[in-house]
Amino acid sequence: MISVFDILGLILTFILIVIGIILFIAAIFIAYSAKTKKVIFPGFILFVLDFLYYPLKTLTEKLGFRKGYIDILSNDMKNFVNYKGLSKIPFNERILLLPQCLRKMDCPATLSSLRGFECIKCGKCEIGDLINFCDGLDLQVFIIPGGSFVKKIIKLTKPKAIIGVGCHIELREGSLVLDYLKVPGRGISLEKDGCIETKVDYEKIKKALLIKED
Repeated sequence: MISVFDILGLILTFILIVIGIILFIAAIFIAYSAKTKKVIFPGFILFVLDFLYYPLKTLTEKLGFRKGYIDILSNDMKNFVNYKGLSKIPFNERILLLPQCLRKMDCPATLSSLRGFECIKCGKCEIGDLINFCDGLDLQVFIIPGGSFVKKIIKLTKPKAIIGVGCHIELREGSLVLDYLKVPGRGISLEKDGCIETKVDYEKIKKALLIKED
């Protein structure tokens, strides 16, 4: 006679086999995409990355992959998927979100409870030049003091597209918010993360801001 534990064991084994098959298929698609620079079935890859996020994150770190590899891969996939949607949004209906950690330690910007840090374009960092670039596109820029501030900015501006800069974890968390709001976005990873004086490729930001329909 088959016991309840036998049935549960069979169900668990079946689930593990299915997950293993899904992971194997996703790994093939990811490897092919990385080799050819052509992303295939990005929706399926994103589903796997989201559904099995924590197991994959633990597994890749134990296998020696760079820290945040799954976050980086997920961000790249979402950028690819959102490219077309973002390209259709006029510049003046997009916003750019920058982390406050890009500022210099002696930054003279003041903090507004509504708009975040208000840059005075002192020239100590490249944020002022980037804001001038965005002004030419009629595109608003916000330097946010923390992740919780994003919801306030979205509620204030009601953007139709968002370009965000941050570390890998912040970009993943932000992408989940955008998925919920059904707003296309693009994530630009910091080249040096941390709490103060982080670094980013400003030319990469500008290219993302200029994405438009051909």
